[in-house]
Amino acid sequence: MCKWYFKGTLAVFVLTASSIVGCGSGERSASESTAASGVEPTDGSNGVKSGSADASNASATTAGSTNAATPPLSLDEPEEMPEESGELTIGDAAPMIAISKWVQGQPIESYSNEKVHVVEFWATWCGPCLASMPHIASLQAEYGDKVAFIGVTAEDEATVSGFMEQTSGTSDKKWSEVLSYRIALDDEGKTNAAFMEAAGQNGIPCAFIVGKSGQIEWIGHPIEIDDPLKQIVDGSWDSAKAKTAASESRAVVKALNETGPKIDEAVNSGDYATAVSLVDGLIQKFPENKDLQMIRFRCLMAGGMTEDANKTSKTLIEAAKDNARELDQIAWMMATGTEKPGIDLDLALGAAKRAVELTEEKDVSAIETMARVQFQKGNVAEAIELQKKTLALASNPRQIEQLQAGLAKYEAAVKEAIPE
Repeated sequence: MCKWYFKGTLAVFVLTASSIVGCGSGERSASESTAASGVEPTDGSNGVKSGSADASNASATTAGSTNAATPPLSLDEPEEMPEESGELTIGDAAPMIAISKWVQGQPIESYSNEKVHVVEFWATWCGPCLASMPHIASLQAEYGDKVAFIGVTAEDEATVSGFMEQTSGTSDKKWSEVLSYRIALDDEGKTNAAFMEAAGQNGIPCAFIVGKSGQIEWIGHPIEIDDPLKQIVDGSWDSAKAKTAASESRAVVKALNETGPKIDEAVNSGDYATAVSLVDGLIQKFPENKDLQMIRFRCLMAGGMTEDANKTSKTLIEAAKDNARELDQIAWMMATGTEKPGIDLDLALGAAKRAVELTEEKDVSAIETMARVQFQKGNVAEAIELQKKTLALASNPRQIEQLQAGLAKYEAAVKEAIPE
């Protein structure tokens, strides 16, 4: 998970309209800087605390109908692609996959109408990818022969084979033991082009669910795959609703591409009232879009409009009462998004506690958020205790470094409070 801090610009998350962190596809330096700034949960989830901007591909909810009578589709030749670039979406026939080598698992020659397929793009240098991969492995174990997971990377064989022999960050097992699903090498980028580029996806990890019909049913970050995958497998997936949602998502992104620069200009000039007004205009067009609601909330926080921010946060928290990632995100923003007084930190603490509860006290991010809120409330001892818990759970060196810095900040506050 990566935390993003408000630094006077909303451009990144305004133009992506996404709340999931990933790595720039094919850009090692970008991914390393992302990983360096963030914390990855111990449970394989990969949420994001957004102090300002979320850097990721836009996540589209996608679906297609299921037809068990459809014959298997060959993976040797590409399916016909949509006429417009970046328009591979729900209901389209799944493209071919071109694999130069199957590093792990049995090769797949065709999409079988007996099972669901998940094609997931990743890289050894992508921190969010590695954080989500154990979870994908657990899903493979859960679904067995009902779902075939395929992890595709564009890296060379030596790099991937070496990685598979390394110890994973969450256990003493090698990655080859942790990853119980198929791992494959892209053939000269053909699979990436057929899926990622065709769908306009620019960040990894990114997963595509291919239904039994051979059609794309969902596209998104692996952290959000559980519910759609379950519904697609059991046949309860509402394809029409998902396709409508995907269409609206593209419309929101288009609207943000047009209005985002104006919002960014207002933010950079410190005119947060105008920024909020511009976002309100978008919300009128797309009242159910959560990303727009969160953009507005961040503008309120950054502008120090605490009264409106408190009202908005209450509404957001109620809507997210069963979503640990969103609660974590909102509470973190409330604790860090402004230096002006007046934020309802009791409300933030309640959201953080709920996130910790939902994640069974195993998520580093949620516990860290609760620590930060306690610190902001002046409960330094509680903050220190919670921050120490995060360090007991953490394994990633960069993650540990960030958590240690937070702990040092809290302990310094204790020393400053002790009279000489």
